[in-house]
Amino acid sequence: MTEAPKIFYLLNAEDVGHCPPMIIRPATLQDLPEVKRLLDAAFAPSLYESTLVELIMTGAEIHHGWVALLDSQIAGFILYSVATNETHPIGWHLAPLAVLPEAQRQGIGSALVAHSLQSPPLKEEPVFVLGDPAYYERFGFSPFKTPTCPYDPGNEHFRALRWQETATPFTVGYTSAFQLTAQQLGLE
Repeated sequence: MTEAPKIFYLLNAEDVGHCPPMIIRPATLQDLPEVKRLLDAAFAPSLYESTLVELIMTGAEIHHGWVALLDSQIAGFILYSVATNETHPIGWHLAPLAVLPEAQRQGIGSALVAHSLQSPPLKEEPVFVLGDPAYYERFGFSPFKTPTCPYDPGNEHFRALRWQETATPFTVGYTSAFQLTAQQLGLE
């Protein structure tokens, strides 16, 4: 069952600045063209993120995404894909998170993170993120030793939420779309 669209007001405004009223709802395939434009603007000049998201959203692997709408325009996007230990799912990867450049620093990204982490099916599952530690630690993400991230082997910027350390070291797996390089995607 698809979660109904809802208006989400971020209550802790001093952490994120002014957060405008917005609608946060699950992302759909019909959103993909607008989401790709948002990603291309947010990550310019890279087209890697929009190509990656298109592969994930149109592929067969399980994923969850949300969009934030301001005045009926998609101003923010967040995507989660399966994290694995070899072939066994162990949680979710948060990647990417993006906000239109002209809408940044208004709390839209923070609202997307807070809302999505409390939404089924993520609200009780481990979530991993590779990003700014100070930003993600505000949401409860913390450092850990195992697993290691193939894109950050020292786990300097890799954080987890609701993760229990394991005694056996392993490298966390990503959905197959992440393993495609920019060259393979024709972006270099």
